[in-house]
Amino acid sequence: MFQEAINTLLEAEETAKQMLDDAKRRTEKQIEDATHTGRAKVEEATQKAETEVADFMRSVQQQAQERASALVSNMENKKAAIGARAESTTHKAAALIVERIVTDG
Repeated sequence: MFQEAINTLLEAEETAKQMLDDAKRRTEKQIEDATHTGRAKVEEATQKAETEVADFMRSVQQQAQERASALVSNMENKKAAIGARAESTTHKAAALIVERIVTDG
């Protein structure tokens, strides 16, 4: 009877040890899986962020080019208008000079 109790106790102790070892292995596996999953999610988020930043930069560069083109076009139009006014003024001045020469002459 005493031997049976000792054997039952030893079996229970061995079973408990196996259960603890199994729990430890499962816990280590869960930690490993969680770490792997976390790293994968961080890598995915990093790639997504890099893609979004690249897209944003392309968009900003395109907008900057469009604005620069619009400014150049506007400046060219103003330059042409100033040139046209200057030419008109030059013709008027020349006509006045010719008129004075003819009138005084």
